[in-house]
Amino acid sequence: MFGRSTVLRSQLRTRFLLCLLAVATLFGTLLVRLAYLQVIEGSRYRYLSENNRIRLERLPAPRGMILDRNGVILADVRASFDAYGVPAELPPSEQRQEIYQQLSQVLELPEEQIRAVYEGRGPARWKPRLLKRRLARAEMARLEVHRLELPSMLVQANPVRHYPAGSLLGNTLGYVGEISGQELGTPAYAEYDAGDFIGRSGLEMAWEGTLQGQAGGQQVEVDVHGRTLGVLAARSARPGRNLVLTIDQRLQRAAEQALDGQVGSVVALGVGSGDVLAMVSVPALDPNPLAEGMSEARWKELSSDPRHPLQNRPHQGVFPPGSTFKIAAALAGLAEGSITPKTQVLCTGEYHFAGRGYRCWKKTGHGLVDLERALVESCDVYFYQLGLDTGVDAIHRWASELGLGSPTGIDLPGENSGLLPSKAWKRRARNEPWYAGETLSISIGQGYVLATPLQLAQMIAAVANPQGLRLRPRIVARIEDGDGTQVEEIPRREAATLPFRATHLELVRRALRGVVAGDHGTGSRAEVEGFPVAGKTGTSQVMRLSRDQKYEEDKIPWEQRDHALFVCYAPSDDPEIAVAVVVEHAGHGGAEAAPVAQRVIEAYRELRAPPVHTAGVAR
Repeated sequence: MFGRSTVLRSQLRTRFLLCLLAVATLFGTLLVRLAYLQVIEGSRYRYLSENNRIRLERLPAPRGMILDRNGVILADVRASFDAYGVPAELPPSEQRQEIYQQLSQVLELPEEQIRAVYEGRGPARWKPRLLKRRLARAEMARLEVHRLELPSMLVQANPVRHYPAGSLLGNTLGYVGEISGQELGTPAYAEYDAGDFIGRSGLEMAWEGTLQGQAGGQQVEVDVHGRTLGVLAARSARPGRNLVLTIDQRLQRAAEQALDGQVGSVVALGVGSGDVLAMVSVPALDPNPLAEGMSEARWKELSSDPRHPLQNRPHQGVFPPGSTFKIAAALAGLAEGSITPKTQVLCTGEYHFAGRGYRCWKKTGHGLVDLERALVESCDVYFYQLGLDTGVDAIHRWASELGLGSPTGIDLPGENSGLLPSKAWKRRARNEPWYAGETLSISIGQGYVLATPLQLAQMIAAVANPQGLRLRPRIVARIEDGDGTQVEEIPRREAATLPFRATHLELVRRALRGVVAGDHGTGSRAEVEGFPVAGKTGTSQVMRLSRDQKYEEDKIPWEQRDHALFVCYAPSDDPEIAVAVVVEHAGHGGAEAAPVAQRVIEAYRELRAPPVHTAGVAR
């Protein structure tokens, strides 16, 4: 009996010790875990707890507006409702699949895409991540119905770029696109966040720092279902500043209509101010689909279009200037002294040099012509001889004074400098000597010489300017705050004073008037009754013809046909407006480009809007 009792006590003691050890181990484990959570992970869980109660929301800044010279809105913003997910507010892992499935049905997005947004790399997990832009009304209604079941999701109103006039001035305004991950990591975009839109071309890109405002933010208290209980703190967003352009959208529309769907460009400048009054590029780009988010297929279609709708032709497209270059060649010959106003050349319809014949556009020839008549009737033979007597380097030197061969300095990105060749250029670019026969082509605006329509407009405006000034084209007149308060006025800028003699400029101006008003002028279709026009036609060759070939337009593919050009100013006795027209692959300048310029000048005469106030001249 005694032995049995001893064994029983021993067993009880063992069991007690084992229970005590188990309890001690359990409490020890709990204490270690509590110490770990409180001491080591305490700050982290306090932070997560606070962020479960307080949500930080970013308030995007509305982008500044772009207006024409009369205050007509060309680019503004409108509200877009976008869906965001907050990964930190997701429930435990086992419940997430159900949320992903619900969001997939509500937003009509693939479940894999939603999971990638929540679980993939991106902004901090407590920051909202974009799920879908521009929610339709039906989608917003479905989200509201399932609001309690989707606590990690929120809908936010964001400003979206909108262009009320569609494609009108679209290439010059440019477009906006979402910032990329690579750009977010650069100093230039330090103040930007994922999902922000930035200027990708045109004025939107050139004036990004002015148009982009400063984002605000707010601390929002939310309940367990993600519903807003109140705003704890807020900082208002500062809207971007507005740009007021020198463009008159009425003249812009008239110039676009004047092209009548043909591929080409029109530039109209104020002779005394350098203000860009119209800048047309056709085919025109409608920036709205790009701002709203364009499909990859549509983008590939646009970027591969042989008519280049993404290019702003006036300052990015380059063309042989054809006979419009004879203005520069004539002034170069006069300045160099290789010709005088009375120098005469016999034109028989062909010029023979180094065993080769160089044609004049008039097969029967012009007979004996001086400089003025050579300009009025656009005699090629006269300018062949002028080019040889003057030389390519002298032509290069004097033509550059008119702004050819270098950027105009307009405040738009991607301006093309064109090409004004010289002996040094050919040696540097092609490692070849210059051949005298090449000068013949240059002297009539063919060969290597290339110019943008904006350069041609600047050239003819400089020739027309009574003070002999070449002005830098200005497209932004001033910067304003959102309430219309002027912040900065962009001054008119003088690029150079023409070094040509007043008598030489006057001779050229008289000839340019004869081009339009003379009995044998090539630009008669540009005349505007009661508003005299002076100008110069040009036809630039795209496909080189052999000596025995005949130019038959109906048998030549469109892309190989000649370009039609015309530059002019009006009124000729007191110039106000200068116009350059390039109609691509359209044929002769006098027949195709001059009528376009006429319609633009007629529209200008009817409008005659008072000029935008300027702050004087700055060099």
